[in-house]
Amino acid sequence: MKKIFTLVLACSFPVSSIASPCNPLQSKACNQSIEAKLRQAVAFNVSRHYTEAADLLERVLMEYPDSPSAMKQYSLALAGIDEAMGLVHDQPQPDTHSRDWQVNSGLQLRSGYSSNLNQAPTKSTLQLTLPSGPIALELMPQFRQQAGFGAEAQLTGNALRTLAKALQWRVRGELFNRQTDYGGYADYQGSNVLTSLMQQGKSGAETGVALGFNALRYNSDVYLYTSQLMLRHSGAKGSYCQPQGGVDLLWQRQAGNSLLDSRYAGLMAGLFCDTQLGLYNASISTGWDWATSLRPGGDQLRGRLELSGIWSTDVLSQGSFIKASGNILQSHDQQAYSAWLGNGATRYVNRTGANLDYDWSLKWVADNWRGVASVKWQNQNSNISLFEMNSLEGWMGVRMAW
Repeated sequence: MKKIFTLVLACSFPVSSIASPCNPLQSKACNQSIEAKLRQAVAFNVSRHYTEAADLLERVLMEYPDSPSAMKQYSLALAGIDEAMGLVHDQPQPDTHSRDWQVNSGLQLRSGYSSNLNQAPTKSTLQLTLPSGPIALELMPQFRQQAGFGAEAQLTGNALRTLAKALQWRVRGELFNRQTDYGGYADYQGSNVLTSLMQQGKSGAETGVALGFNALRYNSDVYLYTSQLMLRHSGAKGSYCQPQGGVDLLWQRQAGNSLLDSRYAGLMAGLFCDTQLGLYNASISTGWDWATSLRPGGDQLRGRLELSGIWSTDVLSQGSFIKASGNILQSHDQQAYSAWLGNGATRYVNRTGANLDYDWSLKWVADNWRGVASVKWQNQNSNISLFEMNSLEGWMGVRMAW
């Protein structure tokens, strides 16, 4: 039975759910002041004042390293500088258009409260369907919901380099840690590394490839590893919106427990809209997850819907913004999970989540300091009660960039 509990609780800690201060698909200009700087940078590029544009955009990227608009204009500024220096020609010139790495980093510290720190099942008892009849089994304390306070730290680093005209190489690294009074499944540490190449076309279309690796440690000595390959293509931007499509490949492995080993392949389609009323992103993805061993439930069919928006809130605080996001994740097993659970039912899981984040300037403390606050809600339903879960949490802290 302990193996069953370990499996379900480990599955509730996907690496992608770890909070990230900025999503590259959602975070163009995060507030009005940044938008003004970007408009000024565009004007510099149009008037061929590339050096001024590059200087301005370097300051923007220090504070918002994941802004696609800033990175795109920065690439144009660097290409313009190279052209002005005679470094861009009709024929490729080895290494003459390469530039130094642009590097920045950040640290986020926050604390908060969660109604379910270890993402445990909603019920403290488990209904077993044995041949002799149903029986209620009390979960051990470490597998029950644990509400309380915790502290989180997240250290990030970003490096950007222009390899050729409109071709960018980017590397992002992240270390994170959460500590509570409970330990076990409530605490975790991990790291994410993502490297990508992005080619920008004249029409505004973009084609890119990214390779990522994630490692997560929880319950003191349990390690979960994932690696992923992402292919993306964004079409030319219309009046406000830009379509996107891609392919996702993912490999997952848990050290010492092959029950969680799997491979996933899926397709995604999305739409990003940059309007005067805010920034909006919508995406839908579906794919197949192959179990590489005797995983309970066998292979899975998965689907995911994500929606998000970012709005300037200068009326509350100069340079502040609100980000809201929601997602629905569904998975359907292809085999019975266990004869002892739900009379051998084929499991399905439906998880709904919503986030609300507020980010504001703390320049009265120091430059490049910002306050961060967030509220997160999750609810998971299933035809097997062991996989039903809900949580509500709130966090507040600071984010520093240099």
